[in-house]
Amino acid sequence: MVEFKLEVSESVAIRWMQEAIASGTSVEDWIIECANRLDSRTNSPDNENPSHTTPKLEDDVASGLSGLADRAWNRRARAADALLESKFGDRETLQLTSIRSDAPTGPNIGRLDDELLPPGLLRLLPLKHTLRLIWTITGASKDSVPDGELREKVSSMLELNGRRLSNEDDRDGRGRGERLSTGFSHLDDTARNRTVSWIIGSGQGSSKRAAMEIVGWTTKDASGHRLTPHGLDLARLPNPVIDQEEGHRGAFSTLERGLILTSISHRLPLEWKIMRTIIDGMRNGAVGNDRLDSRMMRRFGESTEYGWSNSTLQIRRVAAVTRMCELGLVVRQRDGRKSVTRLVENVDEILRLSESDD
Repeated sequence: MVEFKLEVSESVAIRWMQEAIASGTSVEDWIIECANRLDSRTNSPDNENPSHTTPKLEDDVASGLSGLADRAWNRRARAADALLESKFGDRETLQLTSIRSDAPTGPNIGRLDDELLPPGLLRLLPLKHTLRLIWTITGASKDSVPDGELREKVSSMLELNGRRLSNEDDRDGRGRGERLSTGFSHLDDTARNRTVSWIIGSGQGSSKRAAMEIVGWTTKDASGHRLTPHGLDLARLPNPVIDQEEGHRGAFSTLERGLILTSISHRLPLEWKIMRTIIDGMRNGAVGNDRLDSRMMRRFGESTEYGWSNSTLQIRRVAAVTRMCELGLVVRQRDGRKSVTRLVENVDEILRLSESDD
């Protein structure tokens, strides 16, 4: 049983009471009877040619009920919109099966000889989520997404998916280096704002490129952010985390990994040089951080043309190795009390495909 409250004018109420008395029923029963007749007439297949004319009082009831239904519908619609807005950007809304339209694209960006990915951005999975988010927004509007709107939605997306992935990490017993939620900064507003700035920019009129532009997946115009053709290509590839592919524990599929590494090798030669320096330092087996830092120092240290300090070298090494683990190029493992890193067996095949011009 559902209880309704109707508010009508005094004159309408008097007419309803008069009609109810004439019918020998209560006002409540009379209103219900009128509503049932109205419902039967509406659902009748020949309702375009009714056999009788609805009395004026019944029309008053219908009008009152219709207004009540409209208000209730509007309340439900607003509640549904609010729920949708609160969930926008979570896994279900970013899945390929949920995206219905193509995204507008801007021009691809060429090679950036001296650019590097932000050293604080240790994981690339949040960028894949951001690609899908931008595709969803711009596909609906057919225009670039304004910076302020995108910052807000990326922040919400990171929080929603980071919280969900963290629960799944706990459920599946993923260790410290395996946790897929790392990099989403879902527990700290300040850290999450910093991550948003690394991914899409500070939003304060800075001309400094953010990670999505540096790697060539998005571009900015007067209206805001949109995907490049390269970015849309990556967004379209199924992702084992977002699209929940069975039997895959990593952050990226083989196809995604190939496209990401190709973007880095062709667009960011300095970033690729760091990665190759680290890889070549592991040719003889697993090595510790000290060995990698020594190799980085010989190639990029203060006595070289790059002139990087020891702290800069360590920061760059940590960032590169962490991303390389995520991409399946290297594996971290324990050797007694220290951590060492080794190459995966097929690393040369991966590198060959990534550096190919085909």
